[in-house]
Amino acid sequence: MTLTRRLLLLAVISVLPAIVIWTYTEVSLRRAREAEVNDLAIRQAQLVGAELERIFDGIHSLLLAIDEIPSIRAFDTPTCSPYLKAIQEKVPYVLSFVAMDISGHIRCRPTGTVDTQHYFADRPYFHHALSEKGMVVGEYTPVFEEGALPAQPVLPLALPIWNDRGDVVGVLAAALDLGWLRQKLKERTVPEGGSLTVADRRGIVIVQDPQPERMLGKLLPQEYLLQAKAKEAGTAETTSLDGIRRIVGYLPLTTPPHDVSINVGLSTKAAFASINQAAKRGFMLIAAALILALSLSALLSRAFITRPFELVTDGIRAWRQGDYQSRIDLPGKSGEFGILARAFNDLMDDVAERQHALQASEERARLALEAGHMGTWWYDPNKGVGGWSTQATAMLGYPHANETMDHQYWLDILHPEDLDRVVQRWREAVQRQGDYQDEYRIRRPDGSIRWINSKGRVFFDIQKKPFYFVGIFQDITEQKHAEEQQRFFLDELNHRVKNTLTTVQSIASQTLRTTETPAQFKEAFEGRLLALSKTHNLLTRKSWREAELRDVAEQELAPYRKQGDERVVLNGPNVRLPARYAINLGLVLHELVTNAAKYGALSTNAGRLDMSWSIVENDDRPDQLRIHWTESGGPPVAPPKRQGFGSRLIRRSIEGELGGYMVLNFAEGGVAYDISVPLAHSSKSSDAKVDSTLVINPVLPS
Repeated sequence: MTLTRRLLLLAVISVLPAIVIWTYTEVSLRRAREAEVNDLAIRQAQLVGAELERIFDGIHSLLLAIDEIPSIRAFDTPTCSPYLKAIQEKVPYVLSFVAMDISGHIRCRPTGTVDTQHYFADRPYFHHALSEKGMVVGEYTPVFEEGALPAQPVLPLALPIWNDRGDVVGVLAAALDLGWLRQKLKERTVPEGGSLTVADRRGIVIVQDPQPERMLGKLLPQEYLLQAKAKEAGTAETTSLDGIRRIVGYLPLTTPPHDVSINVGLSTKAAFASINQAAKRGFMLIAAALILALSLSALLSRAFITRPFELVTDGIRAWRQGDYQSRIDLPGKSGEFGILARAFNDLMDDVAERQHALQASEERARLALEAGHMGTWWYDPNKGVGGWSTQATAMLGYPHANETMDHQYWLDILHPEDLDRVVQRWREAVQRQGDYQDEYRIRRPDGSIRWINSKGRVFFDIQKKPFYFVGIFQDITEQKHAEEQQRFFLDELNHRVKNTLTTVQSIASQTLRTTETPAQFKEAFEGRLLALSKTHNLLTRKSWREAELRDVAEQELAPYRKQGDERVVLNGPNVRLPARYAINLGLVLHELVTNAAKYGALSTNAGRLDMSWSIVENDDRPDQLRIHWTESGGPPVAPPKRQGFGSRLIRRSIEGELGGYMVLNFAEGGVAYDISVPLAHSSKSSDAKVDSTLVINPVLPS
């Protein structure tokens, strides 16, 4: 670790006590707030339970009062039905009252009808009321058929009917409107940003807020089911049914009001908002203190550490670059750096003499390598220097002055992707105490990349330490190019297959969203898939380089063109389209032809279709391919009320994929499309009037 980093570390340590105190305070506040929020969540759940008990007790009292009416006990339909209707009108949140005899037949209800054909004795609340001999809360019921009600979720509440002798003769049931119940509980008990879930004894949701449509009438998630079966009330931090993180207070089935479980959630974001703001302010103060300490440390280190160190390294760098007369000159009061500088100056005096002797030795070795006419190399790991023969230097594209190199110089010319592997192979050769062989890339001064096959041998001293490397170079660039070309063709084939599958998947997905029946999907999907297949056939004939625009149009309109029939007219020069243009324009023409056959000019015998195209040349911007599609003589047309997948596909292909634009006109005589697509470059054939060629890099759509 550098001295500067150590000084910065001391600055960070000085601020560490403040960070520890802030962290401890933050944790303590959060724990206290968490306990407070947990207690509040349970109280909110108990408040919901109390409200439900109040509602159930009110209905219980009402059912007891109705049960005392003689006409109810006697099942006097002409008298009891109007009475139940009058009661129901006074309590609209109870959608219906029903009196059933002991066999489950309907004897009294607000509609005034008697149902002796159906038995409702199989209802769970019916059996429960008879067994409990008191009021019971039923289960979620999507349709209350007993009250002749339409499909509307209700919660049944039931009470046995006793005659004057004290015998149970039937069951009196009330259908509580769950929509009213949700609104009532939300107004009275659910805090802002909170959630509420109430489920019956089976775990079926009867009240859900927010987003009631997602869970009403569905089984609770497993986590909520476990809470409903708990022995006592509790809290848990979880993700509510609407996807928001909340602290939930729950009342299981065993706690009042019984027969229902209750979950009330409080938003953790809202609950901890004040603590988060305080934590943010504390963090910003500590960060400011830390930045100030680091800034002062950096200024001091620059004056007393970095600047003297730079003077030392500048002297060393000058010596390494060949300036053997360079020395380190520090001010008089430089402390330990001054002592280091004087010691290094003495060392440089000794090394300069040895350097002259080493240069003379290297010159003799270079002359010997030139005499051998071989592309050889050598490296001395102890000195960190190496070199190449003249032939090897020419192979690498370097001047003769660069026939010697140091370790870093060699690493710099290696390709970055091969660097780690080459170094590892050198280390393995040393560990095996044997020969070295590897293939890698080098970067020549002109920017070109060459492949090198290098073979060599490691020599060891008596202590089994490497002291010399020697070997030869061989240029294998052409061999590697042939191998890369083979891999390229395989990758290109794989790329085209993947692109085709991606296009088919997109067409299938979008078609499925915009069709209503399997038959419609099959027709639309097969048509679009056939259009894509036809375009691929045209491209395959030209090795996926190009396709004629006229061929693409003719194959789409072939089913509607007859010999001598001028209903469909194509007019325009020959235009060769690259693969990406051919695929997109093929899909566009397929959609236009399909629309014309279903709703436009091709849907009647009198209809006519004109398609023309031309190339507009420009000097200051790319040339434009203009396509005019005009229908006439068909049924009256009008703008559609919604945009289907076909329309979106046309616009996305022209404007998104090809960077052009499209103008759509719903004229009285028929629909018309004006399409313009920019061309990267266009060149005409020898006959400019009949041939115009679009030349674009033939890349596949990606």
